[in-house]
Amino acid sequence: MVAIITLSIFLYARCFHLLLSLWQQHERDDAAESFERRENLRREAEDLRDTFRRQRLALGALIAAAPLLGLLGTVSGMVRTFESLSSTTGQKSMAGLASGISEVLVATESGLAVAIPALMLVALAHWQMHRRIQKLNTLERQLEGIA
Repeated sequence: MVAIITLSIFLYARCFHLLLSLWQQHERDDAAESFERRENLRREAEDLRDTFRRQRLALGALIAAAPLLGLLGTVSGMVRTFESLSSTTGQKSMAGLASGISEVLVATESGLAVAIPALMLVALAHWQMHRRIQKLNTLERQLEGIA
Protein backbone atom coordinates (compact mmCIF):
# COMPACT_ATOMS: atom_id res chain seq x y z
CA MET A 1 0.00 0.00 0.00
CA VAL A 2 2.87 2.37 0.72
CA ALA A 3 4.12 1.92 -2.84
CA ILE A 4 0.65 2.62 -4.28
CA ILE A 5 0.25 5.75 -2.15
CA THR A 6 3.71 7.01 -3.15
CA LEU A 7 2.99 6.27 -6.80
CA SER A 8 -0.35 8.07 -6.59
CA ILE A 9 1.32 11.20 -5.20
CA PHE A 10 3.82 11.30 -8.08
CA LEU A 11 1.18 10.39 -10.64
CA TYR A 12 -1.36 13.02 -9.66
CA ALA A 13 1.31 15.68 -9.23
CA ARG A 14 2.40 15.05 -12.83
CA CYS A 15 -1.21 14.95 -14.08
CA PHE A 16 -1.99 18.31 -12.52
CA HIS A 17 1.33 19.71 -13.73
CA LEU A 18 0.38 18.70 -17.28
CA LEU A 19 -3.06 20.26 -17.00
CA LEU A 20 -1.55 23.42 -15.52
CA SER A 21 1.02 23.68 -18.30
CA LEU A 22 -1.72 23.30 -20.90
CA TRP A 23 -3.77 25.97 -19.16
CA GLN A 24 -0.76 28.30 -19.12
CA GLN A 25 -0.30 27.57 -22.81
CA HIS A 26 -3.87 28.74 -23.32
CA GLU A 27 -2.96 32.04 -21.67
CA ARG A 28 -0.09 32.39 -24.13
CA ASP A 29 -2.47 31.55 -27.00
CA ASP A 30 -4.35 34.75 -26.31
CA ALA A 31 -1.09 36.71 -26.32
CA ALA A 32 -0.11 35.06 -29.61
CA GLU A 33 -3.09 36.70 -31.30
CA SER A 34 -1.59 40.13 -30.78
CA PHE A 35 1.67 39.15 -32.49
CA GLU A 36 -0.16 38.38 -35.73
CA ARG A 37 2.70 36.25 -36.94
CA ARG A 38 2.17 32.77 -38.29
CA GLU A 39 5.58 31.48 -37.22
CA ASN A 40 4.81 32.30 -33.59
CA LEU A 41 1.56 30.38 -33.83
CA ARG A 42 3.32 27.38 -35.38
CA ARG A 43 5.96 27.44 -32.65
CA GLU A 44 3.28 27.62 -29.96
CA ALA A 45 1.45 24.63 -31.44
CA GLU A 46 4.67 22.62 -31.64
CA ASP A 47 5.59 23.54 -28.05
CA LEU A 48 2.16 22.38 -26.96
CA ARG A 49 2.55 19.05 -28.75
CA ASP A 50 6.04 18.52 -27.30
CA THR A 51 4.89 19.29 -23.77
CA PHE A 52 2.08 16.79 -24.05
CA ARG A 53 4.25 14.08 -25.63
CA ARG A 54 6.93 14.31 -22.94
CA GLN A 55 4.43 14.21 -20.11
CA ARG A 56 2.28 11.49 -21.66
CA LEU A 57 5.13 8.97 -21.76
CA ALA A 58 5.91 9.36 -18.07
CA LEU A 59 2.25 9.41 -17.11
CA GLY A 60 1.54 6.30 -19.14
CA ALA A 61 4.24 4.40 -17.27
CA LEU A 62 2.95 5.56 -13.89
CA ILE A 63 -0.64 4.73 -14.80
CA ALA A 64 0.38 1.24 -15.93
CA ALA A 65 2.36 0.71 -12.72
CA ALA A 66 -0.58 1.38 -10.39
CA PRO A 67 -2.64 -1.73 -11.23
CA LEU A 68 0.56 -3.78 -11.33
CA LEU A 69 1.37 -2.70 -7.79
CA GLY A 70 -2.20 -3.64 -6.85
CA LEU A 71 -1.61 -7.04 -8.43
CA LEU A 72 1.61 -7.41 -6.45
CA GLY A 73 -0.35 -6.67 -3.29
CA THR A 74 -2.93 -9.22 -4.38
CA VAL A 75 -0.30 -11.91 -4.83
CA SER A 76 1.39 -11.15 -1.51
CA GLY A 77 -2.02 -11.18 0.22
CA MET A 78 -2.83 -14.56 -1.30
CA VAL A 79 0.53 -15.93 -0.12
CA ARG A 80 -0.20 -14.76 3.43
CA THR A 81 -3.70 -16.20 3.21
CA PHE A 82 -2.43 -19.63 2.22
CA GLU A 83 0.28 -19.48 4.89
CA SER A 84 -2.40 -18.67 7.45
CA LEU A 85 -4.52 -21.60 6.29
CA SER A 86 -1.63 -24.04 6.44
CA SER A 87 -0.45 -23.00 9.91
CA THR A 88 -3.79 -22.81 11.78
CA THR A 89 -6.99 -24.76 12.11
CA GLY A 90 -10.63 -24.05 12.95
CA GLN A 91 -11.76 -20.53 13.76
CA LYS A 92 -8.23 -19.11 13.46
CA SER A 93 -8.01 -20.32 9.87
CA MET A 94 -11.28 -18.56 9.01
CA ALA A 95 -10.04 -15.32 10.58
CA GLY A 96 -6.78 -15.63 8.63
CA LEU A 97 -8.68 -16.36 5.45
CA ALA A 98 -10.97 -13.35 5.91
CA SER A 99 -8.03 -11.09 6.71
CA GLY A 100 -6.08 -12.29 3.68
CA ILE A 101 -9.01 -11.88 1.31
CA SER A 102 -9.59 -8.38 2.66
CA GLU A 103 -5.94 -7.48 2.02
CA VAL A 104 -6.15 -8.88 -1.50
CA LEU A 105 -9.26 -6.88 -2.35
CA VAL A 106 -7.93 -3.65 -0.88
CA ALA A 107 -4.67 -3.96 -2.84
CA THR A 108 -6.47 -4.61 -6.11
CA GLU A 109 -8.99 -1.84 -5.51
CA SER A 110 -6.27 0.64 -4.57
CA GLY A 111 -4.28 0.02 -7.74
CA LEU A 112 -7.34 0.50 -9.90
CA ALA A 113 -8.59 3.49 -7.89
CA VAL A 114 -5.30 5.25 -8.57
CA ALA A 115 -5.03 4.34 -12.26
CA ILE A 116 -8.55 4.96 -13.56
CA PRO A 117 -8.97 8.64 -12.52
CA ALA A 118 -5.41 9.39 -13.67
CA LEU A 119 -6.22 7.89 -17.04
CA MET A 120 -9.26 10.16 -17.27
CA LEU A 121 -7.10 13.20 -16.38
CA VAL A 122 -4.68 12.33 -19.19
CA ALA A 123 -7.61 11.98 -21.58
CA LEU A 124 -8.83 15.41 -20.44
CA ALA A 125 -5.36 16.85 -21.04
CA HIS A 126 -5.29 15.28 -24.52
CA TRP A 127 -8.67 16.80 -25.34
CA GLN A 128 -7.53 20.18 -24.03
CA MET A 129 -4.29 20.02 -26.07
CA HIS A 130 -6.21 19.08 -29.20
CA ARG A 131 -8.62 21.98 -28.68
CA ARG A 132 -5.73 24.45 -28.22
CA ILE A 133 -4.00 23.25 -31.39
CA GLN A 134 -7.24 23.67 -33.34
CA LYS A 135 -7.49 27.23 -32.04
CA LEU A 136 -3.90 27.97 -33.05
CA ASN A 137 -4.49 26.50 -36.51
CA THR A 138 -7.60 28.64 -36.92
CA LEU A 139 -5.65 31.76 -35.93
CA GLU A 140 -2.91 30.83 -38.37
CA ARG A 141 -5.42 30.43 -41.21
CA GLN A 142 -6.95 33.78 -40.34
CA LEU A 143 -3.52 35.42 -40.48
CA GLU A 144 -2.83 33.80 -43.85
CA GLY A 145 -6.03 35.38 -45.12
CA ILE A 146 -4.90 38.79 -43.88
CA ALA A 147 -1.36 38.55 -45.29
